[in-house]
Amino acid sequence: MPKIQEMMEALKPLLRDSSKLEEFIAEHSNLPGPRANLELAFAFADIFEDFEVLLKWTGIDADQAGIDNPKSFLPFCAAVCLGNLYAKNKNKEVLQLLKKLSNDPRWRIREAAVFGFQRIGENDLKDLQKIFLEWIKTSNNLEKRAILVSLAHPKLLEKKNSIFCFDILDGILKELNLDADFPILKKGLDFVLSVYVAANPEYGFNFIKAWAGKDRRIDSIIKSNLKKNRLVKIFPDKTSKFLDQLSVE
Repeated sequence: MPKIQEMMEALKPLLRDSSKLEEFIAEHSNLPGPRANLELAFAFADIFEDFEVLLKWTGIDADQAGIDNPKSFLPFCAAVCLGNLYAKNKNKEVLQLLKKLSNDPRWRIREAAVFGFQRIGENDLKDLQKIFLEWIKTSNNLEKRAILVSLAHPKLLEKKNSIFCFDILDGILKELNLDADFPILKKGLDFVLSVYVAANPEYGFNFIKAWAGKDRRIDSIIKSNLKKNRLVKIFPDKTSKFLDQLSVE
C-alpha cells in the first residue's frame, strides 16, 4: 500500500476525535528530524474538512511550538489542508490564513503554506492566478516568496502557464525590496527562475537575456539559477554562455 494511502487509513478512525488526531499527527510527524512526514500531511489534507479545528491549529505559533517541536506539525498539516478546503468552498478566510502562515518565522510552516496554495492551483489555476495578482500588489518579501515558490510546481507549469510566472517574477525583480526578509526571498529567487525556464526554455532564456547585466543583485540570482542541474544538463551551451556574460564573480 502506498505511504499516503497507508496514512489515510490510519487517520480515518481519528477524524471525529480531535485530541486523538492531534496526538497521532504529533507522534508521527518525524520531528525533530530533517524531514517531516509529508505523506501524513498530504493524506490528512485529502480527507479532513473541519475548518474550526484547522483554525485552532493554525493558531499554534512559534512560541508554543518551535520548528522541531512535533506539535508544530499541526499547523503544518492545517496549512496544506486549507488549500483543499478552499478548493471546495472558496472561503476567503482560508486565503487570509494561508497568507498569515506565509509570514510565519518557522520555515516549515512557510513551506506548508506553499503546499496549500499549490493545491488551490491544482484544482483551479486561474483562480490561484487571480488570487496572486490581487495579493502581490501589497505583498511583502515573505509573501512574494510564497507566490513564486507556489508557482514553481510541476503540476501548474504547462508551457502556456509559465508566462504568468515570468510576469510575476518580472514585477518582483523590478521592485526588489532589501528589507530584513530579503535573504529569504532571495533563496526562492535563486531557484524558481530555473524551474520556469525549464518549463518554457525559449521564453525563459529570452527573459534571462533581457535581465542579464542590468543589476549585480539580479545577476547573482540569474547565476544561481543557471547553475541548477535542470538547466545545465539539458542546455549546457546556453547556460555556459550566459554565465560568462554575468558581472557576478
